[in-house]
Amino acid sequence: MIVTLLGTIALANTALIEPLTIANKSQAPAVESFAVRAKVVQLGNGTTLEEGVLWVEDGKIRAVGRGVELPAGTLVMEHDGVLTAGLVAPHSYNGADGNLTDSTRAFLPDIHAKHAYNGAHSDFRRAVEAGVTTVLLAPRKMNVAGGLTAAVKTFGDRVLSTDNHLHLSLHTTALWGWREPTSWPGAIRELEARLRKGEGAFGEVAKGRLPIVLEAWSRHEVARALDFATRNGLAGAMRGGWRAGEMTDRVVESKLSMIVGPFANGEDKRHIDSVLALAEAGVPIAFGMEAPDKDPRSMRLSAAQCVRAGLDATVAWQGLTSSAADIAGVGDRVGRLERGFDADFVLWSGSPLEWTSRVEAVYVDGKLAFGGDR
Repeated sequence: MIVTLLGTIALANTALIEPLTIANKSQAPAVESFAVRAKVVQLGNGTTLEEGVLWVEDGKIRAVGRGVELPAGTLVMEHDGVLTAGLVAPHSYNGADGNLTDSTRAFLPDIHAKHAYNGAHSDFRRAVEAGVTTVLLAPRKMNVAGGLTAAVKTFGDRVLSTDNHLHLSLHTTALWGWREPTSWPGAIRELEARLRKGEGAFGEVAKGRLPIVLEAWSRHEVARALDFATRNGLAGAMRGGWRAGEMTDRVVESKLSMIVGPFANGEDKRHIDSVLALAEAGVPIAFGMEAPDKDPRSMRLSAAQCVRAGLDATVAWQGLTSSAADIAGVGDRVGRLERGFDADFVLWSGSPLEWTSRVEAVYVDGKLAFGGDR
């Protein structure tokens, strides 16, 4: 893709100066104020604009719409494709190199995922190339209480926010034969005792000031997790929930959001049907990435797979952007194209929910992180 920079007084002005071709991707980040005019702009809230314009200034979105008037001399990039907010992964292990689990203890509630963040790790480069601009870095599911999550950018070595959730796991891998607890009744008794005691992160959860991310994948795990969360009035999201749609009423009662996928080609139809049932019931849905174990592109392709099965495209797209950002605890800063939000956006060759569409350029905090020079 060849991107041109054009001077303009306003969008209605068709007198263009001589175009300046970007020769390499190191030039664009130096531009503090610029605009992108795209054939299609998806705002992230369900609204789609034809021939929309995004104006970026000092790493933030200054304005977005169709009738945006720009100051004289503003540089404008033309994109004959789709412009969207950057994708938000509400659960992943990028760049942690095994630092998000501990086999010696089941309860690590005060461990901070931010300390495992290595912004220079190649995992983040792959995420950027898939259009992912923000990741909720979370502990793995091998500890009953794995620690505190952190939202980080995939480019620019920036921690967006910390201590967003307490990560809990009722997944089978959280029980180990050589450490306590060794049974689910024992694990839940200990969790509830810590909630009652009200110290540290558990105290913040008990007071309703800190949401949880609760790992539960199989049908039995989901049922156990829903009972636990509902009984204790916990807020947050469940991660996994392969067949949670078969217990929709209980999910709705729990008030938990759902982080689903990623799904493989030929995924069990019951898992996809579960997503459709949850969405139909109004449960907030987001798509997890689970990188580096799985390709970062699988998050978007999971959403596309659900759309092919009947999921509303707007719900699917929000599950990659605005709903995902809300679940991650950063919905007031990323996941939407709105004035004042971080200028994280992606230029696509076509609709991102089409499997054949490709990422042509990615900007994080207004800086070119990938593409733009081809």
